[in-house]
Amino acid sequence: MKYLQKHIHFFICIISVLLVGCSTAPKLPNIESKLGDRVGYLVDIGDSPAHTHVGTTVFNNFAKNAPYKWDLNAGVKQIVQQNVKKAGFTAVDLQAEGIRYSDVSDLIQAKDDVWQVVPGKEEAFRRLRDRLRLKALIVLKEARVMASLECGGGPCSERYADTSGLFTRSFFGITRYSAVAAFQWNVFTLDPLADIARADPLRQLLRMPATHLPNFKTPVRFEDLTEEEFAPVKDAILKFTDTTAESALKALNAK
Repeated sequence: MKYLQKHIHFFICIISVLLVGCSTAPKLPNIESKLGDRVGYLVDIGDSPAHTHVGTTVFNNFAKNAPYKWDLNAGVKQIVQQNVKKAGFTAVDLQAEGIRYSDVSDLIQAKDDVWQVVPGKEEAFRRLRDRLRLKALIVLKEARVMASLECGGGPCSERYADTSGLFTRSFFGITRYSAVAAFQWNVFTLDPLADIARADPLRQLLRMPATHLPNFKTPVRFEDLTEEEFAPVKDAILKFTDTTAESALKALNAK
């Protein structure tokens, strides 16, 4: 038993190192905000969940959309808005202002450890900073994300999910259940320039946006979960969103 515990601890340590990442994250500038500053938000993540499964062999794998209308986009949008207000900022719905995701995607990047507006995005940047008078903006977009990282004596295997929902991993009859928030975060600050989501510590929180569900009940039909069986997954995704939004807004250092 002690031998097993020792090796489990070793693998946990290895995974922790991997999660930190080999690349160096760009450093954030000194960010300070005032209570009442305007913070925009834009959410485009889809509404219905999926069940993504990785089995013992590739022949067991599947990804299946569920027919349930979660209204996940509205729920996540409300959580982000509430956190903006709770942090003392003025919340600005960018969709209501006519801003599209294409206007703000890849708005700011780090190049040679210097944050800059991405070439071609200057007009959009000026609109956000000068016309809408934003201090920052939070952008969420449905995206492929890492749902699991497996390391066991050889190269690590990364498992991905394309849609938010339930991620399951089975290996010789043992199944692990996780809720996956399959959307990319950008938290752009416009003065000074930065993307808080691309720097530590928020980068680490978002590297693998999966929440283990240790008490998840085995579904009656594994490939066809009922809406009730899916409910804990939605709750976990919304909780993850709440925690992440709170962490992002704390990084704005409102005073």
